[in-house]
Amino acid sequence: MKYFYLFGILTALAVTPNNAFANEAEGYWLTENKRSVIHVTKCYDSLCGNIHWIIEGGMQYDEKNPDASERKKPMCGLKLMWGFRPDGSDWKDGKIYKADDGDIYNANVTLVDKNTLKLRGYVGIPLFGKTQKWTRVSSDDYPKCSEPE
Repeated sequence: MKYFYLFGILTALAVTPNNAFANEAEGYWLTENKRSVIHVTKCYDSLCGNIHWIIEGGMQYDEKNPDASERKKPMCGLKLMWGFRPDGSDWKDGKIYKADDGDIYNANVTLVDKNTLKLRGYVGIPLFGKTQKWTRVSSDDYPKCSEPE
């Protein structure tokens, strides 16, 4: 019977970190260049993120998209990150879209602390990549963008 209790406790401990991390990683994150705020949410069993706020004068349309039919799509609300799978206290094997270039990169996410998210985009392996640190912000300070008229 004590093995049953021990199994239950170990199972709970094994499951908790990913769920806790997902809850902690969800929120509004100001990108390192301070040009946009990304709303990170849990999408099924992964993390994803959409543009919530864009700096005044920032890109309004997905003009650099390699698919010409997508270039008139508004940046506001655009999904920029998706497919991140839990791996311990990290989220790995996701994708991030760099709208400035129209390129998609492999990416990993690490919650450094409750207010800092580290995102590493790369080609091939993480060694060949770039890291950005995003800062948690309040949606009250960064009102939701609206589609251009």
